[in-house]
This record gives sequence, structure tokens and C-alpha cells, in this order.
Amino acid sequence: MKEAIILGIVQGIFEWFPVSSSGHLIIFQKFFNFKVDITFDVFLHLSSLVAIFIFFWKDIKEIGSKFFTFQKETYEFKIGIYIIISSIITGFIGFFLKDHITIFENFILLSFAFLFTSILLLLTGIKKIEKNRKVDIKTSFISGIFQGFALIPGVSRSGATICSCLIAGVNREDAFRYSFLLSIPAILGAIIIEIPEIKLYNPTFLLTGFTISLFMSFISLFLLKNIFLRGKFYLFGFYTLIVSILLLFIH
Repeated sequence: MKEAIILGIVQGIFEWFPVSSSGHLIIFQKFFNFKVDITFDVFLHLSSLVAIFIFFWKDIKEIGSKFFTFQKETYEFKIGIYIIISSIITGFIGFFLKDHITIFENFILLSFAFLFTSILLLLTGIKKIEKNRKVDIKTSFISGIFQGFALIPGVSRSGATICSCLIAGVNREDAFRYSFLLSIPAILGAIIIEIPEIKLYNPTFLLTGFTISLFMSFISLFLLKNIFLRGKFYLFGFYTLIVSILLLFIH
């Protein structure tokens, strides 16, 4: 049960903070010798999906209503198209990376992945970058590419997608919203891929991990949004830089 609590907290915090949940899960598993069953992993992903749907329900409802009624002139319909484009690009990159992801469980390579995240985050602190554009088709291509590379442990998905939007000049509100809406097909895809491997598992263990992860997800999303809108997002880069350096010393 201790594993369910710790990993639920790790998932709920690090899935949304731009510090790479997959990278931290590898670190925690190695240090605490945790063995995460694929069924438990699916439930953790499911909690993340539920959290996003609740937190962004108003946006999801608005985009869905405009998209499925083909109101092509609206910004919400275009966002739906952009999410599809980004997801397709991510899928292509994921197809080519899937057989090579495990090499990043090596702490040296993991360190460089965290370093890459640090550079992206710190770049967003540069005042010269003007952030006043809306998400457009160019942004969708860039975000899809960055999200694809975020499949590598140590590269934060939220960090990579938000940073790609900010560097492209997208305003903070739209960058934050687009990044997390983009996570929906990514998480859903991960769940679908893992479904065939699901097996009978301790329901108390699963429910504990799911509940804790869901609760921590709400706290994390609320805190992150406030930190982000205050322009302090780049500060996470110092944390991932410290993690990167420490991994080089303890490998």
C-alpha cells in the first residue's frame, strides 16, 4: 500500500508540473525498488485523464460543441483541428521512438533529458519573447513535435508543449490551455495501448493510487496555473537542472 500512496503522489504532482513524471517514476522505482504493474499504471493515467476533464470541462465542452457542429469559423473549432494535427505528429514520433525509450532509464541519459527540459523552461524566462498570439497551425506542428520528444523520460510533456507555445509567441492563457487539452489524446492513447495488458489486481491498491493521484492532480493544476500566469514558470528549470546534475553524480 505504501507504493500506491507514494506513486499516486508522484503521478499527481509530476504529471502536471513541468519536471517529467516519467523521469521521476524511474528515479523512485530505482531508489525504492518499486515494481509498477501495467494495470496500476493504467489507473494512474486514468486519474490524470479524469482530472483534466474536470479542470478544463468548460473549455472541453465549448470546443466539443463547436467542433462537432462544424462551426468552422470559430476559434474553438480550429483548436480541435490543431489538437488533431499535434496528436498525429506526436503519434508518428512515438512510433519511431517506442523501441528506444528504455535506454533513457540509464541515469546519464536521463540526466541529459532533464537538462533539455531545463533549457526549455529557462528560455521562457527571457523577456524578449513576445507572448500575444493565438494558437495557429504552425503552433500545432511545433507542439506536436515537442510532445513527441516528451515521450523520452526526463523530458516533461507539459513543459515541452507549454514552452513550445510560449517560444512561438502564444499568449499565456492559450499556451496553458492548449498544452493540457493536448494531453487528453496523448493520455487516452497511452491507456488504449496498455489495455490489452491489464490483468486482475488488488482493487484497494488501485483505488488508493487512483484517488491520491486525482486529489494531487487538482492541487498541482491549480498551483501550476497560478505560478504560470504570474510569469514564474521558468523557475521549474532550476529544479530540473539540479535533478540533472544530481543524476550525473549518483549514476
